[in-house]
Amino acid sequence: MPPRYCLLLLFSLVSLSLRAQNIILEGRILNTHTNEPVPFATLGVPGRGLGTVADEQGRYLLRLPDLRDTLVVTCVGFSRQVVLPTALAAGQREFRLAPQEQALGAVVVEHRRVHPGQLGRSKEKADVLWTGGSSGKETVDDEWGWELGTVLRPTHRTYLEEFHVFLAANTYEHLRFRLNLYALEQGRPGRALLSRDVQLVCSNRQRGWLTLDLRPYEIMLESQPVVATLQWLQSEKTNPWEKYFSIPVTRQPKHVMVERENSEAAWTTHALQPSLYFTVMTE
Repeated sequence: MPPRYCLLLLFSLVSLSLRAQNIILEGRILNTHTNEPVPFATLGVPGRGLGTVADEQGRYLLRLPDLRDTLVVTCVGFSRQVVLPTALAAGQREFRLAPQEQALGAVVVEHRRVHPGQLGRSKEKADVLWTGGSSGKETVDDEWGWELGTVLRPTHRTYLEEFHVFLAANTYEHLRFRLNLYALEQGRPGRALLSRDVQLVCSNRQRGWLTLDLRPYEIMLESQPVVATLQWLQSEKTNPWEKYFSIPVTRQPKHVMVERENSEAAWTTHALQPSLYFTVMTE
């Protein structure tokens, strides 16, 4: 089931899909080279709102209505694996991912003249709260993998210093997100740009601005449009009621906000912009 939405003004962002899921797949995702777990790998059915995220030990629990769909397993820094319905029907539950070579090299900025700047929306107030959660449910694993983000247009070569996102509400004791960057292709996220897993963790119902130091990752953007997204990887709360978090989004004249329900669902765009931004150094 996709995340829920809280309407503050005149419209909702997306309708909920109520889908019976009565087949449970359980297994692990492992590194083909080391035989070690691949933490927080994503699993999804292409073009459908079905998927989940593995835990720290590569273990996953995936609910499917049947075994007639192809399953795709992915993780940052690894090649994707396509699992055919015949393999699932035959009982395959362990999936192995091969590491990729890093696409981004080290970035050295000291020898260039740069100046500080921002990319994205740095305001707390907005028109609508996008609210993700699952109040009343014992688990939320079928909603993990959701992504929300925005189109960014750096005008010069830019080095990412920090990432910031605003949580207007948060009832979880533990939340984990992944930062993803994509090339903008035909108005939607295309090729993934990061080869290292960049995660943001917050605890104790933390709200307000969350900040992640990106300098250790040495991420550089060229003067080309990109899409930055926040992907929901994990959440923990003892009480099954009132489980949600929200991010402010404001209306825009152009479709700059992107969203999808899991790692293989179709992207949708909205004439909105979420409260997330980067502090940067620009040449």
